[in-house]
Amino acid sequence: MRNSLCIKACVFISLLIFCRGGFAMQSVPNLTNQIAAERTPKDVGNTAHALRVLHFPLGELSLIDAKHWVDKAATARFNAIVLMIWGGVKLNSSPWATIKYPLTPADLAEWAAYTKGKGLDVIIGVQLLSHQEFFLQETRPELMFNHITYDPRKAEVQKIVFAVLDEVIDLAHPKAIHIGHDEVFNPSELKKWRGVDEKALPAKLFLQDVLQIHAHLKKRGVETWMWGDMLISPDEFPDMNPENLNGVIPGYGKLLRAKIPKDIVICDWHYRPSQGFPSIDTFRREGFRVMGATWENQQTIQSFSRYAKEHNAYGMMATIWYDALINPDKVERIIRISGEAFANTK
Repeated sequence: MRNSLCIKACVFISLLIFCRGGFAMQSVPNLTNQIAAERTPKDVGNTAHALRVLHFPLGELSLIDAKHWVDKAATARFNAIVLMIWGGVKLNSSPWATIKYPLTPADLAEWAAYTKGKGLDVIIGVQLLSHQEFFLQETRPELMFNHITYDPRKAEVQKIVFAVLDEVIDLAHPKAIHIGHDEVFNPSELKKWRGVDEKALPAKLFLQDVLQIHAHLKKRGVETWMWGDMLISPDEFPDMNPENLNGVIPGYGKLLRAKIPKDIVICDWHYRPSQGFPSIDTFRREGFRVMGATWENQQTIQSFSRYAKEHNAYGMMATIWYDALINPDKVERIIRISGEAFANTK
């Protein structure tokens, strides 16, 4: 018994010395990598998408709530998050109107650090060019081209956009910025997207805005992500559900796609069932990294995820939009179903 106790004591002391000495001598990067590896789910195999992204808007979420959805995403085996910011955070540079109690710049930095600590990459979404109800429409109407898109020709627009991007990069140190650019034109809802007497933004101005922003982000060492709906059309993909193929006006679609820098990650969103998703193949064939994006339809989540994996997409993205505040049960369902579909594409 004494010999046994002595042996145990020696083992304990040896371990203690190792922990106080050898382990502590590891470099900080090695220790960080070890912690990140321990947080990475072990049950993600070859059938999983390498990049599994949850996309949600900050909206009126508190910092606690925003962290809550990070926890849910990590549990569901996502490994990246796109946080869309607008009125829910008050930046020093933000042009948008804010909610009564917005997050502060320090809160955004804390959220980003928390997310990275959970082993997830951080991508910040800033809704640029279109959907300007989230950026310039309310506070700077003189900078608008029409009621949904700002005017990229105006120097003040570029100044505001770059200031927001720089502040976000300095606060969150993101892997990428998602710059939006979706639904500049939506043929299914003309009255919503364009007034009776308004012209749609010409494709050359769309391209000008993308090139300006992409060049600025590249100088900062940050990737550009954007939606792909304005770069594809029903004429080119007649067998796909046309709902998200919005490049139907002159200069958009295939013609515009050919001029977009190939190092931009295209987020190819399709929310309804389709016989296939060949837009993925076209983007890849033309040199883009392309990611499929889904929403609430379970059939689409599963079929698009399988198709994207079989056709070597860059990854998959689950979007939850405004449901985080009004329907948390729905959000949990989307996260659960999408997480499982993205991690196991059999």
